[in-house]
Amino acid sequence: MIRVLRRSFLGRTSSIRPGCQGDPLRCTRASRISESLREHATMAARLLDSSKTGVLCCDIQERFRKAILHMDSVIHCSGWMMKAAAELKMPIIVTEQYPKGLGETVGELQDYVKMSYKFEKTQFSMLTEEVKDCMEKKCSGCDTWIIVGIESHVCVQQTALGLLKEGKAVYVLADAVSSQTRGDRQIALDRMRQAGAVVTTTESCIFELLGDFKHPSAKGLSQKASARPHSGLGGPSPTL
Repeated sequence: MIRVLRRSFLGRTSSIRPGCQGDPLRCTRASRISESLREHATMAARLLDSSKTGVLCCDIQERFRKAILHMDSVIHCSGWMMKAAAELKMPIIVTEQYPKGLGETVGELQDYVKMSYKFEKTQFSMLTEEVKDCMEKKCSGCDTWIIVGIESHVCVQQTALGLLKEGKAVYVLADAVSSQTRGDRQIALDRMRQAGAVVTTTESCIFELLGDFKHPSAKGLSQKASARPHSGLGGPSPTL
């Protein structure tokens, strides 16, 4: 069948792309990769707009506190992002994975959970039917979602890939997501970036949303930067 396709393709020599060497399958793959790279570059270059952006907080529950690498950074940076979202009037959706067994969202985030849409789940992706219904009915203006939570390589990754499949822009905050191992976390960040998500940091994301230090929330939100724990990104903590 490939030979037939090749003969058919070679009969239209004007359609041969440079570097494809007359191979239709190779050209198709190259075209798809080029298009994906263009789409990712466009999204990465676009500034965040708080009026079109929501926050997804994935399973930051008490039972995981001691198991997750750099959980203190996940909690601090997730709270920082949720505080910014609340002040900028951005929707927040929180999920809890089987809370009867794994506990509720950690106490440090409960103030923000109270002003969020909260859902229980057992599936790994946050995109349950209830959550998707909420997105459609309560957050219809959001074409971009910022993800924080755990674990990077399971629930966070599956949520990001699902949103990308639906044509949403996805931002993953590297210092607000983690896993039980450094390898799982890093590979998940790499895979999500390759799939089209923008991987950035909490501070970068918040100041992009603010746009100007004259913003009424800028001073208060900036104070959270100095108190953040080491995230494990970019090498060991300078205090070690």
